[in-house]
Amino acid sequence: MGGGELHCCGEAMEMITENLTSVNLMKAFAGESQARNKYEYFAKIAQKEGYRDIAEHFQRAANNEKVHAKLELALYNRMMNNSEDSFGSTLENLQSAIDGESYENITMYPNFAQIAKDEGHKEAAKLFAGIGKIEVEHENMFKMLLNRLESGAEFVSENEEEAWICEVCGHIHYGKKALKVCPVCKHGQEYQSRLNSKK
Repeated sequence: MGGGELHCCGEAMEMITENLTSVNLMKAFAGESQARNKYEYFAKIAQKEGYRDIAEHFQRAANNEKVHAKLELALYNRMMNNSEDSFGSTLENLQSAIDGESYENITMYPNFAQIAKDEGHKEAAKLFAGIGKIEVEHENMFKMLLNRLESGAEFVSENEEEAWICEVCGHIHYGKKALKVCPVCKHGQEYQSRLNSKK
């Protein structure tokens, strides 16, 4: 039993003895997420070395870890929000992403970079500082998307010649609005995105 704080995704979560299960769910989520990424890296190495069967096993395990992480995060969210809604709306998720990226670029990575610098780990300090700058761009991207969604402009542009691409078949349409339906493959507007925003 203990107290203190656990930080995840820019949120401080109080560790209280009455609900160590929620703390354990977040620890499990972090562990499964790390394992998933490691196994995907390991799969690529095995593939490169010519061990296709081993690569497939690593990838299968990575996919399993992703499901485990999703189940743990969903249960954590339901427990903490006292609701059946596991992940919130897109608006809520964009705000959560903004909060997380802000924490990473304002607090986490600068602190990590300073510690690495103080300890003489120049490469780690440079890596942390560089990633921190990228997180600023992620925060700005999510803010732009949130603003676009809140203002009703997800499928509307001020640009008369905006290029909209169908993500399914690649048809490109130019205009202020995304097409309601792709004229080629008949997929709906949700599959139309700004061509210049796809990097």
